[in-house]
Amino acid sequence: MFLKKTIKILVPSSKSIAARAIILAAIYDKKIKLKNIPDCDDTKYLINALKKLNSKNKKVKIFTGNAGTATRFLTAFCALKINNFGFEEIKIDVSPEMEKRPIKELTSALNRLGADIKTLGGKNKNCPPIKIYPAQLSGGKIKIRGDISSQYISALLMIKNFTKKKTTIEIKKNVFSKPYIKMTKKIIEVFENKKLKKFEIESDASSASYIGEYAALNTDKKITLKNITKNSIQGDIKFLEYLSKMGCKIIEHKNCTEIARTSILKALNKVDMKDTPDLVPTFAVLAMFAKGVTKITNIGNLKIKESDRIFALKNEIKKFGIKIKTGKDFIEIHGNPNLILEKHKSPISINTYNDHRIAMAFGVLKSKMPKLKIENPKCVSKSYPTFWKDLNKLQK
Repeated sequence: MFLKKTIKILVPSSKSIAARAIILAAIYDKKIKLKNIPDCDDTKYLINALKKLNSKNKKVKIFTGNAGTATRFLTAFCALKINNFGFEEIKIDVSPEMEKRPIKELTSALNRLGADIKTLGGKNKNCPPIKIYPAQLSGGKIKIRGDISSQYISALLMIKNFTKKKTTIEIKKNVFSKPYIKMTKKIIEVFENKKLKKFEIESDASSASYIGEYAALNTDKKITLKNITKNSIQGDIKFLEYLSKMGCKIIEHKNCTEIARTSILKALNKVDMKDTPDLVPTFAVLAMFAKGVTKITNIGNLKIKESDRIFALKNEIKKFGIKIKTGKDFIEIHGNPNLILEKHKSPISINTYNDHRIAMAFGVLKSKMPKLKIENPKCVSKSYPTFWKDLNKLQK
């Protein structure tokens, strides 16, 4: 039994689950009550885009900001539905950051199915913005790489049963973020139920990892994460397993999970995060406080997230005097908590690269380093708008 101050936190619901549910509801054209829709930027972009598709104009322009999931899912959805809408053209505009993130692997696959899509951004015209023209998705057999983004595969899975003839997808190379593909398949199965009237969205496991990070750094608190359990359909629920290995005690209940650190923080040693890339910032930052070496491998696709997260983590972790080595698909951190504590009185400014996960992973450290400055803190609104409010609650 924990003899600590207990704090209960309800993190926002999963934007990943919400995006799939919203798109599937639109594809199936069903009246379904979606419970716990997250109030974050990515979800707002997706909902606003779908509203724009009710326009009576011949050409329509939608904007998805820096929302990778929304951009990719909408590309497949619009390719499927453009004839139904009667548009001559649909343009998907994005933020400057999103213009650097490739989408050609998805658009090429859709074009092979019969779509007519042009990519306009990037040096090799392989990134958004995107223009979609009227065409019939006839279907067929397509091949797609699995080592760039699982969102391409999820986008294709959601539309494949609606092409004129049968569509089969062959995935080439290693699949990154495989749990997200499994999650997509599970949600599709739910939406195939003709009697489905409502769908409830779980709390976000990726967001919950930052609260878990706080618990691991602060021995005086026991944190209860409401609406988070090991039975989640999200792959990032693995953050509980990682925390347990590092020295936290995890107690599961029916509708919540308790976390408290009960021993010296241990390094994760060598850990493959191919399936959980969104957890890398959380545990890279936490690794600074765990004596020993943590090597996070198989994370090459972090270079094309909201920022180049391998580059970002290396730059910011070095500011704490911590030894860090990176390669094209790994990060190696030599934890040294004593060195950090010596430096904690000196102001350190964290460049977030407009990346919500960089901001939150380092933001948790404000509990240890009050003078730590997080640049552009508002970027957390992409996935967790109440993050700073919850962090203040934890610190009281």
